[in-house]
Amino acid sequence: MTDIELPEGITPIDAPLAGIKVDTGAASGVIYFNGAHIASWTPAGERPVIWLSDKARFEPGTAIRGGVPLLWPWFGAGADGSRDPMHGVARISEWKLVQAKVSPAGTATLVLCLDAGGVDEALAAELPTDFRLELHIVMGQTLTVQLMAFAGDTALEFENGLHSYFAVGDIRKTRVEGLDGAAYSDRLTDCCQTQQDAVTFGGETDRIYESTESLRIVDEEWDRTLLIEKVGSAQSVIWNPWVDKARATADLGDDEWSHFICAEAVNVRDQSIRVEPGSSYLTSQTISIA
Repeated sequence: MTDIELPEGITPIDAPLAGIKVDTGAASGVIYFNGAHIASWTPAGERPVIWLSDKARFEPGTAIRGGVPLLWPWFGAGADGSRDPMHGVARISEWKLVQAKVSPAGTATLVLCLDAGGVDEALAAELPTDFRLELHIVMGQTLTVQLMAFAGDTALEFENGLHSYFAVGDIRKTRVEGLDGAAYSDRLTDCCQTQQDAVTFGGETDRIYESTESLRIVDEEWDRTLLIEKVGSAQSVIWNPWVDKARATADLGDDEWSHFICAEAVNVRDQSIRVEPGSSYLTSQTISIA
């Protein structure tokens, strides 16, 4: 929702969900208030960078498949495997747009906010009642996404992440550079290993890498490289469901697995965050076409 005046280049939308559309000389994109969800971003003159499923569900209080879902305050089903909803409440809560401006060059700057009053108490009974989240989005020829968590009078503990889906021509012709030598936990086998060379894809992949390094997604099919620079993220998750899991996922087309890769800036499990009273924490991704 928003009560603010929108500048030229940013317009409100109400279908399939309430949100805003960015359309400037620098880029186009869509952000829904449900989950402060970036559903698309296309720099001027380029292919879309952010991927969204054709079968995504657009219902208030429901996670959207694709785009940039927010993970907060837990990852997956939580450390003990019992938390619900999956990946926390931030991505299914209604955020409020509190700032919107467009520079002369066409770069849109947006700030969305969520506080405890916007979260269903039944889903987050353990959270303090005075926290605040802000999502800062700078959308132009590059895309910067900053998730900020502010603690009130009570310390705030959480896992977090930017669950970014990137469009690629063919996952089988895609590799991720920047993780060579990094330790990772394979969530499919429960084993820990060390990455050798670039990450390539020949089957379902679900790994948590211990790395603060920037990533490069090299897409041979579309002959482009995406650069992902991180701040405030101790780990990267690399995920693709491949054939069988895609077919078993209701909001994912049977063949869509080949056209995206998830590369997520996260702080989860042993790297979870504690914010002391009156303090804040920022996790950020800046995405560009290298």
